[in-house]
Amino acid sequence: MSKEDRFWFGKVRYRVLEGKEGVREAYDCMAGVYDFSKYLYWTRKMEEAEERAIRKWVDGFSGVCLDVGCGTGRYSLRIARAGVEVVALDLSLKMLKRLRLKAKKSGFCDRVNVVVADGERLPFRENVFDCLVCALAFDHFEDCEGAAGEFSRILKNNGLCVLSVFNGCTLGDFQRRYEFGDKVPFKTEDMSPVLVFEVGHSAGEVEEIFRNYGFAVECVKGCCYWHISRLFEVYYPFWLDSFFNLFRGLLKYAEIHGVLMRKKHGLL
Repeated sequence: MSKEDRFWFGKVRYRVLEGKEGVREAYDCMAGVYDFSKYLYWTRKMEEAEERAIRKWVDGFSGVCLDVGCGTGRYSLRIARAGVEVVALDLSLKMLKRLRLKAKKSGFCDRVNVVVADGERLPFRENVFDCLVCALAFDHFEDCEGAAGEFSRILKNNGLCVLSVFNGCTLGDFQRRYEFGDKVPFKTEDMSPVLVFEVGHSAGEVEEIFRNYGFAVECVKGCCYWHISRLFEVYYPFWLDSFFNLFRGLLKYAEIHGVLMRKKHGLL
């Protein structure tokens, strides 16, 4: 892939999509080619690293799982493959349709239930899920406190919650460099360049938000430590994540933070 394709977001004209509706519109437009678009090169690269960081946590799920902001189902299908029932929730109907198609092809359709809904306002009763994953979707939420409260409300006591978020420090550096404000760029073969709302959170910020809703952090991991050296943007061996995670002071340089939490009690 050419450097021009990888760094297409340098000098282009954007259409700005505001708020929650803008996020939904963007993902609806991307759904058909989201899994293989060449313009989502960095998305694929970061998702691969993030999966290496948190997959052991997700593979330990049991009972009934809620996948918030599931997209085309990279975690929903993984969890269903292990025999766990999944409720896959997303704002984008078109992303969910892609997930259903993939679930049918994989033979897991009976274990994947799709729901079009807002992760900040979950349409479920209290204490019904054993575990929850929200992978690289939490940063699109405008009301993070509300989302944390909802996660706590629908999870059973002692339930597991796995979050992955873009580090606010490194994401903010990227946004300032290209003057994106509180937004991030997307483009595919089917969609001209757009900017949608996304604000990063450090693992510490996640812990602070969720502590007030009865969660305790059990483990934190980082991945994509590209900010340590510009050379890593060209070549980055994923084994470096495990090495850098040995030094907690380096976590601030990770592009993505993975956080494993357990619900200990209800709202304080």
